[in-house]
Amino acid sequence: MWRDLVNKDKIRRGLLLALYLVLTVLLQNTAFARFRVLGVHALILPVVVVAVAMFHGALWGGVFGLIAGLLGDMGFPETTVLFLTLLPLLGFAVGMLSEHLVSQTLPAFLCVSALALLLTGFAQATRLWVFHSAGFGVTMLTMLKQTVVTLPFSIPFFYISRAASRRARRV
Repeated sequence: MWRDLVNKDKIRRGLLLALYLVLTVLLQNTAFARFRVLGVHALILPVVVVAVAMFHGALWGGVFGLIAGLLGDMGFPETTVLFLTLLPLLGFAVGMLSEHLVSQTLPAFLCVSALALLLTGFAQATRLWVFHSAGFGVTMLTMLKQTVVTLPFSIPFFYISRAASRRARRV
């Protein structure tokens, strides 16, 4: 009876995505936290949420974004609930777009990832404007530099998520 209620494919996909998320957060908090280009660090969490949502759909993207947001806010102490609110919305929206409007190709992924990084950077910049009186031009330049630095690192996540999606469909 219990075997009829449990969907092994969904459990296997969830465990695979959980492992993917743990490795991504570990990579974000260790390697990318020390690696600085043009004065900014690469921010790969929004890119990974976009990749998962693009290949696994809106529901998986939203849940993955929620857990990634929780772990991201733990890794970045200056953001209290930024990633927790932004990444699930981003995952759900990109999942819906990829199911109905956006193709699952590398150029489309890079465009959506750039938009997600700009949105995340804008949310980070808004906090700096409101609470720390940072200048508009400086924060916009930092947001653009962070997007340019992160996009080349996002390409492997496209292929990893696509391969995981194909494997989940085969099983």
